[in-house]
Formats: sequence, structure tokens, C-alpha cells
Amino acid sequence: MSVQTHAHHEHPDVVGSRNRLGVVLLLVADIAFALSMMFVYFYLRGQNVNDMWLPAATSDHPAITALSAAPGWTVTAIAAFGLLAHLYALKGVRAGNQTQLKLGSLVAFVASVIAIAYQFNTIATAPFTFSDGAYASCFYMLAIMNFVHLAFTVFISLGNWNRSRLGLYVSDHWHVDIVRVWWVWMAVSSLLGAFALSYP
Repeated sequence: MSVQTHAHHEHPDVVGSRNRLGVVLLLVADIAFALSMMFVYFYLRGQNVNDMWLPAATSDHPAITALSAAPGWTVTAIAAFGLLAHLYALKGVRAGNQTQLKLGSLVAFVASVIAIAYQFNTIATAPFTFSDGAYASCFYMLAIMNFVHLAFTVFISLGNWNRSRLGLYVSDHWHVDIVRVWWVWMAVSSLLGAFALSYP
């Protein structure tokens, strides 16, 4: 008695279409989450219940002052540069230029690493804690959200560059297209956070 098996392989375009849909659904959820955090930030800022947005000095604790939004804009600029590098890589793979693909992917990965290091430093050097008023809580909320987005960006950028280096994007490149979608959202979400923190 013998068992005959047949391998079932789907066309790359079918797999790519399904994966793109998965990414879009993930982004819809993440966008809703990010926008809700923006709402919370401006709502608490506007309400300023018991003057706890930026608490005044007490006998036990100095006054809480808002941080400069410059680090947020710097991270956003680095993310935007990473996005441009990825778009350069995508343009290369569409034209069949593997060198451009590898270079752009590598630069995008390095940009994501620099951005997450800068974001971590911003969080680690903040002169307050979660419990130091509503502004401090919202600052950490937005900064940590950006850190998580950047951590995911580092992961997928590393994978994208490694697969490019191994020559896996010769016949099809829908993976690179999907990474583009994430890079765009990552840069936009970082921009939203920097915008919010510009209005303490």
C-alpha cells in the first residue's frame, strides 16, 4: 500500500494579496489605538483635573515641567529617512536592481536602529515617572508606543535586508511592498506623537 502526496503551492501573488490584507487589518487596529491615545492626550490636557496635567511643586516633589518636543521630531526625521531609504530599495527591486535593493534595505535597517536607540534614550532620561501627573503619563504612553513601533520596524527591516542579501527577492517582491506599508505608518505615527508633545 502506498500513499501518494501532492504538494500544493499557491501563486506568489495570491500569498502576497492575503498577507497584504493581514497587514492592512493590523494597521487598522493599530491606527485606531494610536488615535485613541492622541484623543486621551488632548482630552486630559484640556481637562487638567485638579491641575494635575503639570503638577506644581510640593514639599515632597519639585514642579513637573514639560519636555522639549525636539527629541520626538528628531526620531520622526530619522524614521522618515528610513522610509525614504526603503522606498529607494523598493524602486530598485521593481527595476531588477539587486544592488539598490540591498543598499536601500541596509540603510533603512540602520536608520531604524538609530531611531530606536534615540527613542530609548529619550524615555530613559525623562526627569519624571508615570505617577508624576497626567502629562508625564501621556508622555510615556506616546513614547513607549513609538518605541514598540520602532522595535517592530527594526525586526522587519532586518528581515527585509537579510532576505535581500540572500537574493530572495528576484522573482517576486511583494514582501518589500508590505514593509513599505508599515514604514509609512510608522513614520506617520511618530509624527503624530511629536505633534502632540509639541503642545504640552
